[in-house]
Amino acid sequence: MQLIDYLASQLRSSANYNSAVQIAPAAILWTDIERQWQSAMPSIKQYLPELVELGEYNPDERTGPAIWIKCAIAGVLEDLELPEGKTPIIYLPGVGRKDLRAIEQCPDELRPLAELQYRGCWWAYNTAGRDWSVGSFLTNPRVGLELDVAKDKKTQAAILKILPDLLETPDESLRGKKLEAQDFINIVMDDPAKDILGWLNNPEDKQALWEDSKWPIFKQTCSDNFGFDPDLCLGNTDIESVLFSLCESEGEWQAVWQRFEDTAHNLPLLVEKLKSVQPVGLAFNASHFLCENLKDENEIADKLEGFAGQDVTVIKKQIIEVFEQQADRKSWLWYGLELSPWLTILEQLALVVEHTDIAFTGPSVEVMANTYKERFWQADAAAINAMAVAKDINQQQIVADILAVIYTPWLEQVTLNFQNLVRAEGYPGKPGKSDEVNESTAQYDVGSQVVFFVDGLRFDTAKALQQKLDKLSVSTALKTNWCALPSLTATAKAAVTPVADLLIGAQENDNFTPMVATSGSEFSSYHLKKSLDAKSWQYLDGLETGKPTGNAWVQTGDLDNMGHKQQMKMPLNIDAVLEDVVARVDGLLKAGWKNIRIVTDHGWLWVPNKLAEASISKNMVKKRLARCAILKDNVDTSELKVPWHWNENVSVAMAPGISGYVAGDYYNHGGLSLQECLTPVLSIKSTN
Repeated sequence: MQLIDYLASQLRSSANYNSAVQIAPAAILWTDIERQWQSAMPSIKQYLPELVELGEYNPDERTGPAIWIKCAIAGVLEDLELPEGKTPIIYLPGVGRKDLRAIEQCPDELRPLAELQYRGCWWAYNTAGRDWSVGSFLTNPRVGLELDVAKDKKTQAAILKILPDLLETPDESLRGKKLEAQDFINIVMDDPAKDILGWLNNPEDKQALWEDSKWPIFKQTCSDNFGFDPDLCLGNTDIESVLFSLCESEGEWQAVWQRFEDTAHNLPLLVEKLKSVQPVGLAFNASHFLCENLKDENEIADKLEGFAGQDVTVIKKQIIEVFEQQADRKSWLWYGLELSPWLTILEQLALVVEHTDIAFTGPSVEVMANTYKERFWQADAAAINAMAVAKDINQQQIVADILAVIYTPWLEQVTLNFQNLVRAEGYPGKPGKSDEVNESTAQYDVGSQVVFFVDGLRFDTAKALQQKLDKLSVSTALKTNWCALPSLTATAKAAVTPVADLLIGAQENDNFTPMVATSGSEFSSYHLKKSLDAKSWQYLDGLETGKPTGNAWVQTGDLDNMGHKQQMKMPLNIDAVLEDVVARVDGLLKAGWKNIRIVTDHGWLWVPNKLAEASISKNMVKKRLARCAILKDNVDTSELKVPWHWNENVSVAMAPGISGYVAGDYYNHGGLSLQECLTPVLSIKSTN
């Protein structure tokens, strides 16, 4: 990684927030009262397109006065459009935090920005609010560098002098030695590969930046070692030959290509230029030419689009064949740059085929559950991942049409198999059973533990969450639990709270919500907090971390609510919700909690072509929901019946297969399937 990668990561991560309880910060404020970073701003802006700088009006350089910056981050300027999805960064040279703190005393030229200290966030060295100096950035372990840098004035001055080039230096070339002034100068002046790539990415800016310093040396190096004169390339087709030499990567250019593979993610303009570079002859390395990758991408798109109307067996066979032909491109640079989305989609579709091509049932409910946990959850995960990669509506529709053929029928059959076993054996998740899969999270008696509730955490998404948690200093263990029936939040969330023993179910109800036994009141968030307090449990709201002793309840990450709102597009947003959960866990660990247990209420079904409608007579039901219905007393029916978790005298009809008594949803829950009922329990222990 280059130093600029660490800088960009640190800046952007300062805007992290918990979307469940906070709104996104309006901007990141970067104060630099000593102007240490200002000389590198032209270079930094290339890597951070969301950055604007306070200064004289110059929209081409993303620089302007305070009122212009306010308009820029509001997205109302004609001369500047900041990228969507990224928090704007406002660089404030010569400004300190205290200059903005007291709005009444704030200088007039800064006053339009003063209110952003309340709506935005700071990029600050510590809680005291010190600016990040260049020296502290290089040496502090928080940014992942922790370099051994001499503190003498000569070294510090040298760092600032060569800062633009230093930021584009790989961190490995700086580690493992005491760095003094001459070391920094030698590192940045003797790196032609970095200089050529930086110049190819933005020739005009680099020439202007180097004009008074290293331009003559750069020209000489290009002429002597690489066979071109950069002065003759601007506005000339000669630059095409230089780009071709990079892709061909022969002789001296091989080292330049190797550096490009490491730094291409920070050279977007150069990557864009390479789209037009064509190979010559028959003997060339196709992986080096972006146009070859794009050609293969178009072939996959045409192939998948042409599947419409074909037999499922033919579609499955062709998916596997095409992926086997294209799989080598996963090792290409462009795949890592996310320039091969169709290949990524094809890979996930191939996984769906692999895991749905085998009949999935079992001799018992428990065997079927164990088999699902061992392997078949991957079919659900691959279907979700295929849709998650499809970012535009054209891709989404193509993926949905294919999944409707290769995934939905499998899900239907698996669910019918599971329901038949439950019909014969009964549902295994009845209260009071003590085997592993029915472990009750409502019976905690463990000190110094957080019970962390995530609404709608399905087993396959828990697997993804576990992978994300592995980046923290923790050990994780994933087990399962059978949810309370029906698999609806009102019933199943109450069953996994530490106050479940205080609840009962009324015979007459139409929403599956239990009530507090002592008062007869419907169980609500108010009663949860009150009952937790009575049991000496902490309820940690928002980003509260509490005292890392005793027990605490936390809830973050509402996958269920998102699914109901987003429907077919739900897979596109799962990753962001899981990142929020990881951030919340990380905050709790840093606060001193050593033991965190993630629980959930239910899973869900997601299909790409809507749940079919099942019929049930109105005369038989008190209330009909999407995946289940409350039956009238003493009704005899052929429908699969189960007792309500909170009152076994209340009978619940389960919709057959993956159908719904209310049709039209891509996402829903409340029924009887492995995806809805076999819920994850993630135990997290700090290793620090």
